[in-house]
Amino acid sequence: MDVQSAIENRGTTYHFSDKEVSEEIVVNLIEAAVKAPAAGGIREYEFIIVTDKSEKEQLSKICLTPNIDSSPFMIVVVCDISKLNSIFEEEDSQVFCVENASLAIENLLLVATSYGLGSAWIATLQQEPIRKLLNIPENYIVRGIIPVGYPREGENSKKINPITNINKIVHLEKFNNNEY
Repeated sequence: MDVQSAIENRGTTYHFSDKEVSEEIVVNLIEAAVKAPAAGGIREYEFIIVTDKSEKEQLSKICLTPNIDSSPFMIVVVCDISKLNSIFEEEDSQVFCVENASLAIENLLLVATSYGLGSAWIATLQQEPIRKLLNIPENYIVRGIIPVGYPREGENSKKINPITNINKIVHLEKFNNNEY
């Protein structure tokens, strides 16, 4: 599947089948994530692959997102902001931590779609319970939990409704100049 098709077909999946995902695909997802652009060329993010049923259930509860524990695995994206602080001001590091992780996650989501996998980006996070559950050190920030797997049969991904009239959001040279 080409990139444009992956973008158009990507959706959010909350219900997954029992079908396992190969280790090769999991590795390819992570490799795609780390190929994303990053501020200063610093990839301060790391990934925790969670397959344990009990831990997935607890993450689902912490995130207030039922059914994501049906995924064969979840990828928890964490950032060590101190790596960014070595070259950026702390306020900038906070912003770049979010941006870098977001770019990595988007790559991961698109490659997952290209394999016919469903996924979701769970970003409403309670740091402390997740940190405690997964033994994440204090200097790391949880940036996303991504359940990944084959969608349950009959389950449709929730897709974003695209804006059909881009004239309302595209400006030429100056704001409010929609003549192009």
